[in-house]
Amino acid sequence: MTLNSHRKRKRVSVITKMEDGIHHLANFIREKFEALPPLCSKCCIYKVPRTLRNVNFRAYKPCLISIGPLHYGNKRLQGMQEQKLRYLQNFLRRNEEKSLNDYLKALKDWEKDARDCYIEKINLSSDLFLEMMLLDGCFIIEFFLNWYWETLDEDDRIFGKPSLEHVIRRDLLLIENQIPFFVLEGLYDLVFKNESFESSIALTDLTSEVLLGNKELSKKFRKREILHLVDFLRTYFLPERLRDDLNELNESACWEFPPGAGDLHDAGVKFVVNKTDSLLDIEFINGVLYIPKFEVEDHTECILLNLSAFEQCHYHFDSYIVDYILLMDVLITTLKDVDILLSSGIITNALGNNDEVAHLFNTICRETNYDAHKFYYSRTCTRLVAHSKAPWNRWKATLKHDYFNNPWTIISVVAAVVLLILTVVQTACCIIAAKR
Repeated sequence: MTLNSHRKRKRVSVITKMEDGIHHLANFIREKFEALPPLCSKCCIYKVPRTLRNVNFRAYKPCLISIGPLHYGNKRLQGMQEQKLRYLQNFLRRNEEKSLNDYLKALKDWEKDARDCYIEKINLSSDLFLEMMLLDGCFIIEFFLNWYWETLDEDDRIFGKPSLEHVIRRDLLLIENQIPFFVLEGLYDLVFKNESFESSIALTDLTSEVLLGNKELSKKFRKREILHLVDFLRTYFLPERLRDDLNELNESACWEFPPGAGDLHDAGVKFVVNKTDSLLDIEFINGVLYIPKFEVEDHTECILLNLSAFEQCHYHFDSYIVDYILLMDVLITTLKDVDILLSSGIITNALGNNDEVAHLFNTICRETNYDAHKFYYSRTCTRLVAHSKAPWNRWKATLKHDYFNNPWTIISVVAAVVLLILTVVQTACCIIAAKR
């Protein structure tokens, strides 16, 4: 064998090995394609993106209880598993015609749709997944019923001493701590559809009473499928007039945010509580900015952050909570801004410190994305900016704030004007007399 033929054979061998390696890698990638879970439009329960989580990671973490698979098995939250079992026992006693097997069979029928609601593939066996859904779903229903009817065991670990119900309610409103609402409705209907309860109450009304203290649901709920409890809260907060109803909504990004509440006040804007059922109904009419009453308490930041995160994941092109938070962040920058909104009754501060209110709104919008072309309050912002830039509005406000803010200054100004008029008249009379 010549040296050239040996080299040629060696080169062919190297090429063959390389092609075999590429073929093997291509097959490996194809196998990954086949293992990919199908994309599903039912996805509505998300992991909070890292950029948002870094702003305040505690706001997205459950304190006492895990609901659903995303925090399943967390050792820090295992203390509530016993209470879930106790609530399941109570739940099963509510309808003796139904057995534990009946509920598990129903959940088995719902399993695929429930799994499709999560952004991540849930690596739990079918048995573990069904057990989790049953325990968590029955816990939520029992928690709501106990809250509503106040028919409690004196040894209850949640509503007893210490009282943990408000922390549990906070945990139920975390975007990563959800199960699909149709699972709750299905379990609820299995128990109460054909039984003689003290008084029938729909699950949506029960949920509203516990989460919002209001059993009267608006017509917004009739047209919408509720995805989970965070979506329930968002639906309740939606403004009366949605984007589809606002033909005049500004589709241009050529607008700017207004100054803070203090500067607007100096420009003559009056702040008034808007007596509406929706937190998001903010309007600027004839120099008056109408804003619904808003209470700031211990869990406010947590709830707003989770609503905002959910919108950015699921309703990015139809955000309302995000737009509301952005506008409130613009209006509240300094302590003066907070004082004005407090004095007008728009904000009630249960934190006890006005600095904390300003800090809350100054940090809550970090890493938040929004669509400037579809910003819900763009027209309101445009009107506020135009009003604040008009010199006459600012002069009129200065006159009112500095010279007509109390009866004594009004009397002083009137006296000064009268004196000035008399002086002018007297001077004119003297001039006329002198000419004669």
